[in-house]
Amino acid sequence: MKATHLVKDSFNVVVGYLVDNVFYTDDYLKQNIDFVDNLGIDNAGRICFDKALPSLSYTEAVTRKAYQDIVLRNPFTRDIQVDLEEWKQEKNHGVLQLEGSRQIGKTTELLKFAYKNYEYVLYVNLASDEYGFEEVIQNGCRLMEFEKYCRRAGLPHFRNNRQTVVILDEIQVSVQAYNAIRSIAASVDCDLVVTGSYLGQTIKNGYFLPAGTVTYMKMYPLSFAEFCRIYDRDSLLEQIDLYGGSAQSAYDSLFALYDLYRHIGGYPAVIKKYMDTQNKEACYQMIADLLNTFEKESRNYFQASKETVIFKSVYREAMIELCRERKGSGSKLVELVTTIVKSSEKLLVSRDEISNAIMWLIYSGIIGECGCYVDGELLEYRPARRLYYMDCGIAGYLGAETGMERGTIEGILTETFVYAELHRLYTARYMKKKVKGDTPSFSILGPNELDFLVFDKENKSYGIEVKTTDGAPKSLRVYRDKKLLDRAIVAKRTNGGQDGGIDTIPVFAVGSRFPYDV
Repeated sequence: MKATHLVKDSFNVVVGYLVDNVFYTDDYLKQNIDFVDNLGIDNAGRICFDKALPSLSYTEAVTRKAYQDIVLRNPFTRDIQVDLEEWKQEKNHGVLQLEGSRQIGKTTELLKFAYKNYEYVLYVNLASDEYGFEEVIQNGCRLMEFEKYCRRAGLPHFRNNRQTVVILDEIQVSVQAYNAIRSIAASVDCDLVVTGSYLGQTIKNGYFLPAGTVTYMKMYPLSFAEFCRIYDRDSLLEQIDLYGGSAQSAYDSLFALYDLYRHIGGYPAVIKKYMDTQNKEACYQMIADLLNTFEKESRNYFQASKETVIFKSVYREAMIELCRERKGSGSKLVELVTTIVKSSEKLLVSRDEISNAIMWLIYSGIIGECGCYVDGELLEYRPARRLYYMDCGIAGYLGAETGMERGTIEGILTETFVYAELHRLYTARYMKKKVKGDTPSFSILGPNELDFLVFDKENKSYGIEVKTTDGAPKSLRVYRDKKLLDRAIVAKRTNGGQDGGIDTIPVFAVGSRFPYDV
């Protein structure tokens, strides 16, 4: 092995060397100098070399290269990068906590952001940490403890400034680390980011919220707009006329992507699998593996075997039943699911047990809640009256696994798509948020049910009816005729159009193009 470059930090101090294109710290090489042909130790205990070596900055040798490598392996351009960079630019920003379900790319996107925007990245995966980050906490989060950790991990000397970011991944596995967020943030001048997959649920088990110090962000599977970006169709999605004024080829191109996205969903690994194989069945196998992993991990958070049975029933049967039975939705969701689980599992289950299973699925990012506006009134809101899957691929896979007819699955995929796309409007950062409320909601008015009712920040109301056939939007007309809507929207497979006070838009634009400007 040969050293090819010495590596200096931003203070022009040598911090290590490139050996066969891999960075090693000065301290590490001193302990392993015999393995490098052209390096040695002088009488003063310093590293010396037989021929002068060119120098590189740490950013060139390590950070930039790490960024390029991770982009090469994970080329998708995600919207979360904009939010992350805006957080970094905010004056006196606090700790960032990034939440989201398993396998949606949280770690990948955080490392992209970190390697692009910082000189030093201290990344700690608490689920597999070999170097004892919890010792840093146990010893008071002193700067010397961060330095000792870096030495143990073979990293450069700890730089306590804004060009350094500390990322604590899988923080849900460590009560000690999560409860020390405030202490860590108070001890260092660098940026601190924490992330994990089950953070909402862990609060129940001895975890304490670090109030006043955290900025929260949520991440989801790829949106349809992000999916279009992979195929260089995101600009087309942003610019296409929603009312039929663009070329037919433009609509055909986006509907082809829409059909693909509805079936494979937005999990990055599933999309990569399709790009490699062009095989939807291979994608469903990957979704099955993902769900099996999720179920096994979930068992770690359940205290009794009965809870596991209830969880699986809610997950694999009750939610599918909810997709079948859409009407009569004024009743409370938990009561409906309790009835279904009792029937399917022949178990004596309580309302609280079902509620815990549902909340676990929500915290885990597998499903999302849908509220209800009674009589189309903003102030007559009822939370959690329906559940939807957060990803079309998961919904499609479970629909196929339970033997649903193809037509039924198609309807489920369409509604899942619309719900998930609308849901992103409600979880946008405050300055970008265009709508009021926390979750998408439907509305009931006597026997009439409107698929979705959205209020923008000026209280303007948008009634949305999702159509998978050419039937008339009867409920939407009732709401329109009673003057309960400012805009009446039909979302379906169409180029779009306007007729009699009802606007019809291509369903693929229902989330990304809100508020459907003409």
